[in-house]
Amino acid sequence: MGKRFAAIFVLFIFIIALSLYTVLFHPWISTTDCLRDPDEYDGKLVTHFSESMIGEIYDNGFLLHQLNTPPIRVFADTTGLILNKYIGMRAIFHKEGYLEAVSLRVSRNRRYKIGLSVIPVLFIGILLIRTYRINWKSVQVELRKHA
Repeated sequence: MGKRFAAIFVLFIFIIALSLYTVLFHPWISTTDCLRDPDEYDGKLVTHFSESMIGEIYDNGFLLHQLNTPPIRVFADTTGLILNKYIGMRAIFHKEGYLEAVSLRVSRNRRYKIGLSVIPVLFIGILLIRTYRINWKSVQVELRKHA
């Protein structure tokens, strides 16, 4: 029993360490990184945006709204852009504080797709609960008798 809890603890610490490594040493460039140190990221390709949404649309671009960052101006072709829609893009950052879009794609029905992807997870969860049970005395997962 003690070995099992030790193994669970070690695996838990390993997952936390991997998560911290991903947050601190990620391979992508985000707008947060660029705004924190504009000179270092001038001319770099930004590939990571957090909940990016089209704010105001102008003749030569738009205002990009993101989660936990100030709005940033994007210079791009505005053909097909829709106000208040989520957008996927890659852009080049300029130290003056704006982005130049390399590629854009409006995400249509994003929230519905997220909701739809939850259905298989719920289905598998229900099947697992109906097939297995947890024996709390021995802390083991056991096959139910009717399965």
